[in-house]
Amino acid sequence: MRRTIRERNVLFLCEDNACLREMAEAAAKHLGPPKTRIFSTGLRPSKIPPQVYKVMEELGISMSGQCSKGLTEIPMDEIDLVVSFGDADKQCRALPPKAKIERWSIPNPSRADGGSAALLSTFRTGRDAVDRRVFALFLDHWRNVA
Repeated sequence: MRRTIRERNVLFLCEDNACLREMAEAAAKHLGPPKTRIFSTGLRPSKIPPQVYKVMEELGISMSGQCSKGLTEIPMDEIDLVVSFGDADKQCRALPPKAKIERWSIPNPSRADGGSAALLSTFRTGRDAVDRRVFALFLDHWRNVA
């Protein structure tokens, strides 16, 4: 049985970091099914840490062209699914009522302490958690494609 593919719009939302949501956006664009548009934003976007680019490149996922975006740059009325890191969705009044909300509790690597090797390891741990969840998010689609 063949599934009908319809356009879906996924938003990865966080409070203030440009780390987990950026990783999720890059992984989702890499793994996402056809007709899926991927967005990410923070309530208070900031600069993407260089470690994010490095750990994503280790997976062969390019983040070229990605930059921090604000809420006004997202077509909120078109969003079907909001993946909220922590409780960011509770602080965002702009979310469309029709959107399904899924919360992911993954520690923010950019808040970790330590030397460069320990910090990079923390970013890898966060990246791997995000990558597994993004893969699971789209697994049902790919499992049912004929």
